[in-house]
Amino acid sequence: MAPGLTAADAAMLTYAVRLTTSPNAIDADDVQALRDHGFDDTAIHDIAHVTSYYNYVNRMADGLGVELEDSWDEADLLLSRAEFEGRTKSDTPA
Repeated sequence: MAPGLTAADAAMLTYAVRLTTSPNAIDADDVQALRDHGFDDTAIHDIAHVTSYYNYVNRMADGLGVELEDSWDEADLLLSRAEFEGRTKSDTPA
């Protein structure tokens, strides 16, 4: 497990990677692993939805040859660990 990640974080990321790389292999055991780490059905739905949405958007952009505008700076696309850990639930739009 990566430093700074909780077991629940690691389970969520494992699920997201599995959903991204082999969605047809997802089964009840994958969902149960999330429940075992405290995620309820709404949270599991949200994890699947967000993962799937980002996969969709990235595949559409890649499939259409969309490139970032020149005004985007690579550094603007990255969030440092300190910035990530400094965010609170109130920072996230409802």
